[in-house]
Amino acid sequence: MIIRPFESNDLMKCTTLLVNVFNQEPWNDNWSIEGAKQYLVDYIQTPGFRGFIAEEGSEIRGFIFGFRKRWWEGDEFFVNEMCVQVDEQRSGIGTKLINYLEGDLIRAGIENITLLTNRKIPAEEFYKKNGFDEIERLIFLHKRIK
Repeated sequence: MIIRPFESNDLMKCTTLLVNVFNQEPWNDNWSIEGAKQYLVDYIQTPGFRGFIAEEGSEIRGFIFGFRKRWWEGDEFFVNEMCVQVDEQRSGIGTKLINYLEGDLIRAGIENITLLTNRKIPAEEFYKKNGFDEIERLIFLHKRIK
């Protein structure tokens, strides 16, 4: 297993992985391949984008995508998406991706990582196990406008 930077020719494999993972429990999303591809392209085209791939042979087992954000306390990295193949979750791939990302960010002078995830699903405990803390003073809000 190697962790390496995302390359543009990884897009379709990452797209397929995202659809396969997030269209299942516990998320039960309804991604199409085309919709998921555009979703990832939007992130890839974001200024400050960084993406890393967990690869075994020619197979992508996981990825993490996000971007560098300016903040008054210093730059931070916001994780837009992280995904590990369903049958390989809880095998250490996610932790390897986080650790690789942390090393890259430290070298770039970025001191903080932020992200959003659902409550009461395995991802919440995964992130906490990997050193992330919940920020009690923040809430995530949504408004349907149509």
